[in-house]
Amino acid sequence: MAVFDVWTQKQKLPLYSYFGVESAVAPLTSFTIAIGELDSIPEKIKEAEPYAILKIKLGTKNDKEIIDTVRDCTEKPVRVDANEGWDLERAMEMCEWLAEKNIEFVEQPLPADQLDKTAILRSSSPIPIFADENCMTSQDIPIIAHAFHGINIKLMKCGGLLEAKRMIETARKYDLQIMLGCMVESSVGITAAAHLSPLVDYADLDGNLLIDNDPYTGVSVINGQIVLPEGNGLGVEVKNVSGLK
Repeated sequence: MAVFDVWTQKQKLPLYSYFGVESAVAPLTSFTIAIGELDSIPEKIKEAEPYAILKIKLGTKNDKEIIDTVRDCTEKPVRVDANEGWDLERAMEMCEWLAEKNIEFVEQPLPADQLDKTAILRSSSPIPIFADENCMTSQDIPIIAHAFHGINIKLMKCGGLLEAKRMIETARKYDLQIMLGCMVESSVGITAAAHLSPLVDYADLDGNLLIDNDPYTGVSVINGQIVLPEGNGLGVEVKNVSGLK
């Protein structure tokens, strides 16, 4: 990221232009609701009011209760991450049930080593199935394309911007939908990923919003919309905080 930042600054280009992005218009990002006790969900939904799309982690024994509680609070679109938490029978039941709950897609419903069963789920699911743990780099895509409707790309998984761009190009060849995701990380990684976000279908770039000690400023989110920083390069600056120069 540092190399690309320096290079594009010298070339007087914003980073997204280097990757052939003609417009800086980025998608809406989802915001992750960390699920703990059920009675804490309404307050967390209230805190997420600026965001138009929510992401809910499932794969627990209380999955239906969690979604019902969320739906008691909001009708916003929801994306579900099952974190490899279901078996095939449970996944088929949940996808049918979630299809009536305004769920955009389900991420990694089955363990990564159950690709054949995931392909069975894909053939019957009324909502799209996205790969996370099954898709680390572009080399994985030809192997898993038959079992998923889409993939989740994370810079911290694939190794950097060049491989992420390669994953986008490969996924398009296989007619897969694409989401850019993230870990819990600073504005450096989130901003770098955001420069690729105009090339994909969905964004889940909220990792910097989930920490209170981010030493940088870069990409911003306004009413759920990703807004790329102006200027050349990555567009990340160090905050003027104690201990940092």
